[in-house]
Amino acid sequence: MHRNRILASLSQADLRKIKVAGTSVPMLFQEVLWTSGEQQTHVHFPLEGYVSLLADAGSNRLVEVGMVGIEGMLGLGVAQGVPVAAVQALVQESGLALRMESRAFMAVLAESTGLRKVLDRYAYVVQAQLSQASACIRFHEITPRLARWLLMCRDRSPGDTFPMTQEFLSTMLGVRRVSVTNAAGALQAQGLIHYHRGQLTVLDPKGLKLAACTCYARDCATYAAALATRKSAPR
Repeated sequence: MHRNRILASLSQADLRKIKVAGTSVPMLFQEVLWTSGEQQTHVHFPLEGYVSLLADAGSNRLVEVGMVGIEGMLGLGVAQGVPVAAVQALVQESGLALRMESRAFMAVLAESTGLRKVLDRYAYVVQAQLSQASACIRFHEITPRLARWLLMCRDRSPGDTFPMTQEFLSTMLGVRRVSVTNAAGALQAQGLIHYHRGQLTVLDPKGLKLAACTCYARDCATYAAALATRKSAPR
C-alpha cells in the first residue's frame, strides 16, 4: 500500500483499517470508472497506473482537466459528503488500485483524524490544479501544453515509455489531431521524445520540463507544499 502516497502518509493503525475494508482491483486501459453525474459507490487509491479526469465540453467533446495516480485518490467527493462525480474518470495506464465501498470508507474516515487531515490537504491540491488546468487550456499553446501533459504521465508511470495514440492525445488536450501531430513533431525534432506506432518515450525529461508551460512547475510546487516529501517528489 506504500506505493500510494496518501496511504503512505497514514499511521499503521489507520492503514490497517483501510486494508481490512479495501480490496485490490485492476484498472484496465481505457476503462471508465465513472461518468459525470454518476453516483460514486466506491473510492479508489491507485497503487499503479493513472486515470484522466475529463470534463464535458459539450457536443460530445471531452477535455482532460486533471490526472490521478499514486499521488492521490479518486472519489474525493465522497469524503466531502457529495458522492456525485463532477467529471468522467478514464483509465489512461493500466494498474492496480485499492478500492473501498463508499460507506466503508466513510466509516474509516470518521475514526481517522490523520486520513481526514491529509484528504483536506489533497482537496486543496486538486482544486488548485483544476484551476491551473483551466487557465492552461485557455491561454497556453499546444506544444508547451503537450510537454506538460507528457511530464504528468511520466511522473505517474513506472517508466519512460507508455502507450499513446495521436487520436487519444487530441481528446485529452481538446484540440484537433493535426495540432497534436505538429506539437509532437516539434518535441521529437528537439530530441525530447520519440513517438512510433502508438508508443511514446520521453528521452530528455529535463529538456521536456524546459519546453513545458509554467503550469507543470506550479502543479508540482502546489503538491509539494501541501503533501509531498522529498522522497515522493516528481521524478
